[in-house]
Amino acid sequence: MKPYSDFATVPALVQVRAGDSPDALAVSFEGTSLTYAELEDGAARVHGWLQAAGVAPGDRVALLLRNSLEFFHAWLGVARGGMIAVPINTAMVGDALAYTLAHSEAVAVIADGDLLATVDAAGEFPDLRLRLAVGATEPAGSEAFAAIQSADPVPALAPGAITGGTPMSIVYTSGTTGMPKGVVLPHQSFTNTGAYFARHLGLDAHDRIHTCLPLFHCNAQQCGFMAAAHLGVPFFVNAKFSVSRFWTWIEETGATVSNLMGAMLTLLYKVDPKPSDDENTLRMIPAAPIPEDLYEAFQQRFGVQLVEGYGLTETATMAIINPVDDMRPGTIGLPLEHNRVKVVDEHDEEVPAETPGEIVVRGEIPDSQMLGYFKEPEKTAEAMRGGWFHTGDMGKRREDGYFVFLDRMKDTIRRRGENISSFLIEKSVLEHPKLLECAVFGVPSELSEEDVKLVAVVRPGAELDPQELVDWCAARMADFMVPRYVEFVADVPLTETGRVHKFKLREAGIGDAWDRERAGARH
Repeated sequence: MKPYSDFATVPALVQVRAGDSPDALAVSFEGTSLTYAELEDGAARVHGWLQAAGVAPGDRVALLLRNSLEFFHAWLGVARGGMIAVPINTAMVGDALAYTLAHSEAVAVIADGDLLATVDAAGEFPDLRLRLAVGATEPAGSEAFAAIQSADPVPALAPGAITGGTPMSIVYTSGTTGMPKGVVLPHQSFTNTGAYFARHLGLDAHDRIHTCLPLFHCNAQQCGFMAAAHLGVPFFVNAKFSVSRFWTWIEETGATVSNLMGAMLTLLYKVDPKPSDDENTLRMIPAAPIPEDLYEAFQQRFGVQLVEGYGLTETATMAIINPVDDMRPGTIGLPLEHNRVKVVDEHDEEVPAETPGEIVVRGEIPDSQMLGYFKEPEKTAEAMRGGWFHTGDMGKRREDGYFVFLDRMKDTIRRRGENISSFLIEKSVLEHPKLLECAVFGVPSELSEEDVKLVAVVRPGAELDPQELVDWCAARMADFMVPRYVEFVADVPLTETGRVHKFKLREAGIGDAWDRERAGARH
């Protein structure tokens, strides 16, 4: 199959937009905007500065940036130079941050100035020789990003220097049963997803696309900016999701499409209704997962169409999505036109309709999905065995061909739009001197998705209360990783090989666990 985009690389798309429509609005953040000419100019200056500093094509550049216009200049500048961006969740600290920086062998980091302290606290990184600070805070050993913007732009790389199969980004997964894996995504995975997303949803030149999802996530990059750039329409960005401000943002921007997470829909719906709820410019909200009982009620109240889909970083954000003209609540939809999807058993044999199994995906367009896991050939081969990407997620195919997501076969916890590694939480928690054993897993949340529960075994003779343990976690991990529920037990169930029987813990659910939200606890 041919790619859906006429552009094999992201820089080529931006350069054409800057040439054809230099004064057209490209991106706007909190009311401050960039035209396509300004977007390309800033990217060219970042490219030039990095090149002069000795960063070569193929080198990794970490991005530790909150939503901002500087993110676009940095991200596109790295791509323009044939370098590889490593976008990092800005809440990451400690072991997770250290592993990402070390494993990626990043030679430079472009970060919000105040976040460089978390890099220093995470450890020493011999490969990391350049630190660029965005904003007023400029720690010792860093250079101001503003100075880069005053540097001379450099010409684009020669035609053919970057192709659709050239790596553009390494996005680290949450690390489900071990340390995170770096998903290598090529340029064409970005252009193809953006073009397909716009085409599938029926977007056109009259649309205005909005996001309040983090720019370090593929969703905002591929289904947000890339879709807008393909259409040549504005892309509006806000700092982060806010229940109280969301509809004001829509009014201010005139947005017609906004991508959200399922938990955000629940929070918006829980606000007391007003007669004017349906008086907004939005016509569509792609989201996942969408609680089945929320579908019709949300659509009628706000006058907006919900579209549910499914995908992973490895599948370039999307793999399955509901058709706009035939959505079926409770399903994740049908495979993308360029994907084949099936459900298989433990022997990789396809199972009949309505039979649970693992969801596997194969793309029919070259370079439309991941190239593999960075420096992990064995894990890549395992995930791609038989030519199919094994998602590690359980689902089923209905008789009508629509797919249903059932559960995660991995130990990933999905909380408020973030994939959380139970392994990393357990690793940090077990460093507590009073703990002997622990297990971390997801339990159902009233906002859809999951909350984090920690089951812990205290060392004989030691005393530990839940708040102390939560404080310990909060000092060592991102806030969305801090457990909501804590339960102290005499022991945890183990397999014959010494692994925790997490399915038994999940069966017990929340139980009588201490709940930090109900307790009004810190963090």
